[in-house]
Amino acid sequence: MTDFLIEKLSKERWATYEKLSNTNQIAANELYKRNLIYSKELYVILSGVEVVIRNTFHNNLAHKYQREDWLSLCMRNGVFLKHHKKQIDTAIEKLTRNKRGNYTIPDLISELSFGFWVHLVNRPYEKTFWVPVLSKAFPKKLGPPVRQDIESRLKTILKLRNKIAHLEPIIKNEPQLIQAYQNAHDLISWICPKTANWFDGANNFKEFWQKNNRE
Repeated sequence: MTDFLIEKLSKERWATYEKLSNTNQIAANELYKRNLIYSKELYVILSGVEVVIRNTFHNNLAHKYQREDWLSLCMRNGVFLKHHKKQIDTAIEKLTRNKRGNYTIPDLISELSFGFWVHLVNRPYEKTFWVPVLSKAFPKKLGPPVRQDIESRLKTILKLRNKIAHLEPIIKNEPQLIQAYQNAHDLISWICPKTANWFDGANNFKEFWQKNNRE
């Protein structure tokens, strides 16, 4: 019945779902479909986290340094770690090539990967970015944000986002997906509750997860 799927999606990919099927007694094609829906619905709020975090971090850092192009200042002052400096250089080279040098600061901010922004809360940047600036980027959180907690939540979201982008079987960790969703919602709500509620209403992840995970 699903031979056409096995042929078109590859035996190797299908084997993952067959293995899961043997464990939970749900048909492999149903699990594959469920994985697609989870990925689609989760991507709505994950994309929200990406854009909101990126813009919030940028705005706070621009305010701190009193200039929109704070990246160049930090580059000159040797603030960034080597791999982050390389990411910025690569983004500038790409924009210079594609836009013939006529790129704007917002273009550069958008070009930098989600991973770049996530890692700004890493321990090496605690004194330069976290304490003076990014710790204040979550004004709606009850109590002061803890760097390690924000870092852990963002890295979990980044990992899940990348899995979805590479069409990986996130359903292998189906019970944990609801916590990932909550992490995403919390991060946005600590910045702007109205925005978090908007993204919450723009997807059906919770309803779909609850339907498939009733005790």
